Amino acid sequence: MEETTEVWEYDGSFHGFLTIVYHAFKKRQFPEIILTPDTAVESLFLSHWISTDTALAHKMYKRLLTRLRQENSQFIIDGFYCSLKEKERFLLDAIQIALESKDLLLNHLGHPSILALQNALKSLFGEVHLFTGFIRFEYIGELLYSTIAPKHFSLPYLCPHFAKRYPQEMIMIYDETHRLLGIIEHGEISFIENSEPPTFHTKESEQEIQDYWRSFLQAITIQERKNERAQLSHLPKRYRHHMVDFN
Repeated sequence: MEETTEVWEYDGSFHGFLTIVYHAFKKRQFPEIILTPDTAVESLFLSHWISTDTALAHKMYKRLLTRLRQENSQFIIDGFYCSLKEKERFLLDAIQIALESKDLLLNHLGHPSILALQNALKSLFGEVHLFTGFIRFEYIGELLYSTIAPKHFSLPYLCPHFAKRYPQEMIMIYDETHRLLGIIEHGEISFIENSEPPTFHTKESEQEIQDYWRSFLQAITIQERKNERAQLSHLPKRYRHHMVDFN
């Protein structure tokens, strides 16, 4: 595959990325840099805009599922949802390696692109695991609601956990980092992209619950045994912002 000095830009969506993949392999050329509207703001490079083609993206997706090992196709999908600088360029390398070697990508950690993606995946799944225990819901009427601010695109990985845990509940989780709203209705999951946080008008009863929860925590905490360092090691500060326990 020919390496070029071209700079491509796309809309940042998964369909957009698959459109990038199609054009890169059709031309047999990889761009040096791939930008999104967010990263293009910080860039001084002139870029070539690649318009998202949904039909083409679906075709590319099916082709990759057919030609790649299942573990490798999942590696690519999960890698896209990591928060990682230059991830699109790394993913092109990963697809090429997977197609040419027919081997597991995890057997190619000596390649810098595969190593960078694997480290990002560890961070993504570590974040998902922590959020399964750290998310605090509030009752708003009959709805369970929570707001999170994840580093990675974690919400699609979190929702199945809570759909299984609370199969009879109506749940909303808002990801303010990526402006994504996850909706779980009796185990069924859906998402609204580019969403503003929902507004509610009846929170008096929830405030009473929060006040009670804080009082309960204060009552059971023995000040002499309070260990801030241990708290930080088990619960990093960036997860505390939306937790009643620390407000």
